[in-house]
Amino acid sequence: MAGYDSRQVDGATEFTTVPETVPMPYVMVAIPGVLLILIALSIKFFYGVIAAGLVYGAMYLLTHSKQATQYRTPAKFRVSPTGVDVGGATIAKDAIHRVIIRNHILKSAEGLIVVANPNQNSGQQNTVAGMNWAISKLGPISYRVDVEARGVPTTLAGGLSEPVASAIMSDVSKILQLS
Repeated sequence: MAGYDSRQVDGATEFTTVPETVPMPYVMVAIPGVLLILIALSIKFFYGVIAAGLVYGAMYLLTHSKQATQYRTPAKFRVSPTGVDVGGATIAKDAIHRVIIRNHILKSAEGLIVVANPNQNSGQQNTVAGMNWAISKLGPISYRVDVEARGVPTTLAGGLSEPVASAIMSDVSKILQLS
């Protein structure tokens, strides 16, 4: 189950997070995929098998792309009034400027303008469908919590929903006594 857990360990609070899972793009691939498989099956059974492999490959690439998997790993870190321990590194409280929530999916789509192409079947529709899938399905589950120290962000946890990321940010800020 996605979310986070916190517990007291040696005078510090240890956070354990589990990222949200990437949804399968069934709806986006269903119509073109079924049509491709049916047309290929009408020619030869072997071509239908190849088409089914291509459809599966498209779904695999969408769910295992860099955008879908970036920052989406279980995380464990400790926070104490003196600093943050994450990934074997210790960040002193005095060096931390802020704790912030980021979303790389929604940030990459910010200010994106798509110009209509008058040519039918130009491939633009597929590109826009892929971008819309990423924004609508991956965007809400791609928040991460970063600690910025000396101008360098360090990711504490990622692949989170906004409420979970906000709760972690609030808890970390309270423990560090940041204003």
